[in-house]
Amino acid sequence: MKKKNNISKFPSPTENTRSADNFPLIDLRIPLSMFFKQSVTNGLLYTSVQPHELNFIVSDPSTEMYKSNSFQLFYVLSGQVRKCIENMEYTFLAGQGCILNRFIAHSDLITNGHLLILNISESFMKDILSSLDQAYSQQPILRYLNQFLNSEQDIQKNFIEFSSKLPIESHVFRTLLDNIQLELSSDTIGASFFQKGLILRLLYILQNPEHFNLNIINIDINKEDFLVNRLTTLIEASHGNISRDEIKAILHYHPEYLNRLLKKKYKQSISNYSKTIRIQKAQQLLIETNLTISSIAEALFFSSEQYFYNFFKKMTGYSPKQYRLKFQKIDVPSKI
Repeated sequence: MKKKNNISKFPSPTENTRSADNFPLIDLRIPLSMFFKQSVTNGLLYTSVQPHELNFIVSDPSTEMYKSNSFQLFYVLSGQVRKCIENMEYTFLAGQGCILNRFIAHSDLITNGHLLILNISESFMKDILSSLDQAYSQQPILRYLNQFLNSEQDIQKNFIEFSSKLPIESHVFRTLLDNIQLELSSDTIGASFFQKGLILRLLYILQNPEHFNLNIINIDINKEDFLVNRLTTLIEASHGNISRDEIKAILHYHPEYLNRLLKKKYKQSISNYSKTIRIQKAQQLLIETNLTISSIAEALFFSSEQYFYNFFKKMTGYSPKQYRLKFQKIDVPSKI
């Protein structure tokens, strides 16, 4: 495998390749590719994994809106990433991501994060979907992709947003990403068949509610619904551990205004909604993993195990140990 600094191998929007509505277009001519963007001291480190090649450059970040001729899957590996999607700003935390189609204009702003991007051509996706039984094709992500490929006008301004269900990284999901990278860089016979199987498994894991929360986002919703959606998504993605100042810094609205909107729609304050999410995550970790209670307290950013014990007892009426003994599944996997 070649490893070099080669700017021509990166999917840059160019002035001489533009979409029908005049956005710069990333015009990829390969079925599958993987890219990374990571903030570094002197700019952004771009890494490209394409068949038989690994390329990298350090460059100034760009916030120019662009489109792609492929499906693009974005996943935040660490830190946070701000994306402007059709002129609306979305902040994605570690464990969150989205799938965009070629009609969606967007840009990235990465100041303290590490972003993975999978570019999947429409022909590659069609090959994957054509091999599926009808029952599988009706699952959320696969149905969305099928609908887009067959009747694109109906959903061209929608996209898929996903976030990790638990405050620990999915071992299965990360292993799939590593294997995709390995097969992309391999010149072994049959690599393309493995790539299709791995992408299908990746999509299947993303729509599995045991691993990820999934939403179809309508770009054309009104301002209040948009803000409530971003607020609840932010609280859920931070697993209930986020302050009002942090919310203000990310959403650029005063917390009291956001609090009123949340109460109007869900009859809960930011504080109560955050507590609800935090206790849900604690319950899930207790019954779906074998993590120690100390490790769960740490994963949910409680200041001490005792504080976690008191919080959990007050909210549920059980101690963490009692709750686990009463509700834990019989067969809990050692790795999620």
